[in-house]
Amino acid sequence: MPWQERASAAVTIGAAATLIVAVVEAVRIHELGLGALAALMFGLVVAGQSLLKREMFERLAESRRNWFASSPRGLAEMDVNLQIVEGNARLASLLATDELDLKGSPLTRYFPQEEAAGIIAQFGTLLAGSVNTIESDSLGMRRDQTRIWLHWRATAIRRPRGSFDYFVITFEDTTQKHAAEEAAHANLAELEKLNYLKSEFTSLVSHEFRTALTGIQGMSELINAGNMNADEVHEYSGYIFKEAERINRLITDMLDMDRLEAGKMVMRKVPVDLNATIQDVVERTAAVCATHTVATDLDSQQPQVTGDPDRLIQVLTNLVSNAIKYSPAGTEILISSRLIGDVAEVSVRDHGVGIPAEFVEQLFGRFERYESNPTKVIGTGLGLAITRQIVEMHGGKIWAERGEGDDGSVFRLTLPGYATAPLALARIEAVTAA
Repeated sequence: MPWQERASAAVTIGAAATLIVAVVEAVRIHELGLGALAALMFGLVVAGQSLLKREMFERLAESRRNWFASSPRGLAEMDVNLQIVEGNARLASLLATDELDLKGSPLTRYFPQEEAAGIIAQFGTLLAGSVNTIESDSLGMRRDQTRIWLHWRATAIRRPRGSFDYFVITFEDTTQKHAAEEAAHANLAELEKLNYLKSEFTSLVSHEFRTALTGIQGMSELINAGNMNADEVHEYSGYIFKEAERINRLITDMLDMDRLEAGKMVMRKVPVDLNATIQDVVERTAAVCATHTVATDLDSQQPQVTGDPDRLIQVLTNLVSNAIKYSPAGTEILISSRLIGDVAEVSVRDHGVGIPAEFVEQLFGRFERYESNPTKVIGTGLGLAITRQIVEMHGGKIWAERGEGDDGSVFRLTLPGYATAPLALARIEAVTAA
């Protein structure tokens, strides 16, 4: 028991003891008659009851003050108009204010207008006696205009005859809980989307394999029948080669994505002449594509880069292949290179349907394919995801833009460049030695 409580109790006991001593002394010396003695005893009882009652109220008040001040939750007393009569330090901290500012302030000050209307309605049911307690989670607004999620619980305190006295309300900060729930919902939505895309991917790949194998099987049977001339055999064998190549690309994409996700794809980095690599891709494309023209605009000052030649060819081939897929026959695909500071930039421009701004970032996600063109484009939706990761593994960046005048699309990638081949070799040797 604190010393203040012990002192108060001592005073109470001392007063009662004084009265008792006085009564005993009066009786002992026969100074009082029976009536006076009875009156004195009655006064003693009343005085004792009064003292005990006062002591009880004081202790209750002190206990309440201690509880109010030391509670780990925000606490407030409010009047019938929802004005804060008193709030504790924890509540002031939650609302980014101080205890003096809490007093007299309306509860609705700390909630947005749309939240405040609902809170007022809830307190109306509590005041009417329809319920004993109300509670809710509400998005609060602190004094510094930052937002905080608060779980609050309110009770109406009534007088002995049932009339309203005041509200007691407690507050807890549930911001982290809400943030965790929102993150969980977002992750779940992302998983559901990924599962859907994987299902679509599986269906697409199955269809692509089945179509290609059916064509290969049919053409092989016709050739095997021996009823074709040399030109027909050449034509059909070319079709078989293209379908087999398509199956090989599908398998390569799936294996590459698996290696990338497992962190097992290794870059064999050496000095690479970027312009020569672009010319190589153009020549390969021209050999298998007669429907489009692939032109170049190359910066003669383009430096060498350090990279994996095969993977860089894969990146550029994929970008050119996509440009052809999404562009009308007879249009031109332009590959450009230029030096920006010490960074080499390559762009691939087409004259196709273009890409909406809201879909640009999605293009580089797994299994994503833009399907709004008039004719269905064959593909797995893995090519650009693989391309981005290969570029990033080279220390570069890749992005897509809408073409000028909304004409087609431009894919740009940047790679760190070096002024001379010896400098590139020196950096490779330094990395290898480290």
